[in-house]
Amino acid sequence: MTCQELIAREIPPQGSISFARFMELALYAPEVGYYNSGIRRVGGSGDFYTSVSVGPALGAVLASLYEEMWTALGKPQEFFVVEQGADDGQLAADVLTAASPEFLHSLRYAIVEPLPALKDIQSSRLSDWRVIWFDSLQDLPEFEGVHFSNELVDAMPFHLLCSDGSHWKEMQIRHGETGFEFTETQLPENLSALTDHLPTRPAGYLTEIRPVANLWIEQVANRLKRGFLLVLDYGLSREQLLREDRVRGTFASFRAHRRDDHVLEDPGQKDITAHVDFTALADAGFLVGFKACGFCDQHHFLVGAATSLLRSLDGQMPTDANTKFLRALKALMHPETMGTQFFAFCLTAGLPDPIPLSAFRDGVVGFKKVLI
Repeated sequence: MTCQELIAREIPPQGSISFARFMELALYAPEVGYYNSGIRRVGGSGDFYTSVSVGPALGAVLASLYEEMWTALGKPQEFFVVEQGADDGQLAADVLTAASPEFLHSLRYAIVEPLPALKDIQSSRLSDWRVIWFDSLQDLPEFEGVHFSNELVDAMPFHLLCSDGSHWKEMQIRHGETGFEFTETQLPENLSALTDHLPTRPAGYLTEIRPVANLWIEQVANRLKRGFLLVLDYGLSREQLLREDRVRGTFASFRAHRRDDHVLEDPGQKDITAHVDFTALADAGFLVGFKACGFCDQHHFLVGAATSLLRSLDGQMPTDANTKFLRALKALMHPETMGTQFFAFCLTAGLPDPIPLSAFRDGVVGFKKVLI
C-alpha cells in the first residue's frame, strides 16, 4: 500500500481529517511515510541540507558547549546528552569525537529514536562509543544534563488555520475530484483555546499551530530534572510569524532541494515542514516550570559557543583539520544562509538562577526581548 492509499483510507467518505493527521501519516507512517521509506533525505543527493551536512564543526562546537554546561552544573558524575531527531547519527559521532577525555568520562549519550530503520543506521555509525537508545521520551529515566534537538520541531505535525476576517477556522483534508484537497471547517474545541492569543487577520490569511510541541515540552520537563533544553531550528517569534503580510503562513514541502508549495501531492515522497513558533515553545516551557536561558540566531550562537575553540587555534600553524573546521564554521554562520535562518533556543530546569552560557551573550535579556 502506498502512502497516498493509506491516507485515502483514513479520510471518511464525505468527511475530512486534520492537516496534522495528514502530515503525521505522510512523514511517519511505517514503511511508506517519508521518514520511514528509505528515501535519501539529507545532503547533495537528498532533499535538503542540514547544519551537519557541512562537516563536523557543529559537533565540535556542541561538545564544547556541553562541557560548559557540565561545568556549570558542578561536573556531575553522570551528565546526559539526550539527542532527539538524530537522523543518521553523524552529529552524535561528531560530538563524541570532539569531547575532551575528562568530559567523556562523565558523558552519557542517549538517543530517542522511534524509527527502527534509523536506529539501525545510528547504532552502526556509533558502534565505537557507549550510546544508549530509547523508543520515546516516556522511556527515558529522569536525568541531569541537556536535551538537544536539531531540526526536530519543524517536522512535528501542525494544524492549518484560516481566518474569515473575524474568526479562525481549520483547513482540513478531504477527497477531491483529482486527489486530496483542502476544506474549511469549524475549529474543534481542542484548538479553539489555542487561538485566543492570535490577532484578527484578513479573510484568507493562513497560519500554523503545533499543539504536539506543547506536549513534547511537557514530556521533556517530566524527565529533565536539572539542566538544559537546547533547540536548533528555523523559525520566528509569534509576532514575526503573524505579520499581516505573511498571508500564506510558512508551510511547505521540499524535494530535491526545491521548495514545493503543493503539500498535498505525492505524500510520503517529500518533506513537509513549517517554521517553529519559538514564542509558543517558550510559553509551553514556562507552564511546566522551565526558565529562560537564551535565544539568538545561529550566527551569534556559534560565535559565542565557539570562542574557546577559536582561542585554542590562535598561534597554531594551519592544518587540514583546523582549516576545514574554520571553513565549515563560516558556512554555518553565514548571514545570508544558515546563520540567520536558524535559531538557538535554550531553557533551564531545576536551576534557581539563570546560567550564563557563552553561546548566549545576551542570555535572558535577549530571550525576553524577542520572545516575551
